[in-house]
Amino acid sequence: MPLYEYYCRDCNGVFELLRPTREAAKAQPCPECDEDAERIMSKQWAAFIFRDGYPRRIPDDGKFWHLGQKVSSPITGASDGYTHPELAEPDDEPEPSIEDLERYEVLREVKRDHDLSTQAVVHDVQMQQQDEKMRKALRRRGSARYEQEKQRILRKVAVEDTRARYVVEREVDASVKGSERRRRSEGD
Repeated sequence: MPLYEYYCRDCNGVFELLRPTREAAKAQPCPECDEDAERIMSKQWAAFIFRDGYPRRIPDDGKFWHLGQKVSSPITGASDGYTHPELAEPDDEPEPSIEDLERYEVLREVKRDHDLSTQAVVHDVQMQQQDEKMRKALRRRGSARYEQEKQRILRKVAVEDTRARYVVEREVDASVKGSERRRRSEGD
């Protein structure tokens, strides 16, 4: 019969018992206080106990461990391996509605029209923060209809950004050419 170690929480003692293998996992009475003691892994002997392909602690309470934290099940499905669905922080912000997406689209158009009419790009910190927040929300997944709407808006935003960059480049080129013409006319 193998020798097993047990730990009594009441008297904080560790003791050894010779037990049949089939009775090793059962709680055994402590020789000091006669309370049930749970089996522990011996410090003299190291082994891995596996269940469902994952290392288990003794006594096994049916829980799994993910990076030092208890979880009820192993990771199933797609994951990066570091974040467990039970330990992931919930999203604070709800998904934007289709109306929010349309409002965002209208605000972008108004800003673009203003920038084109004034021939200058205005940098508004609050608008930039709202823009980043909405872009982050647009990257999250949702229903099929919602996904189509998001993709349409993302394409439109990309086109608007390209147009805005083009307008700025045109303005810079025009100012450079104008300054070159002035220099030439002043030099003559």
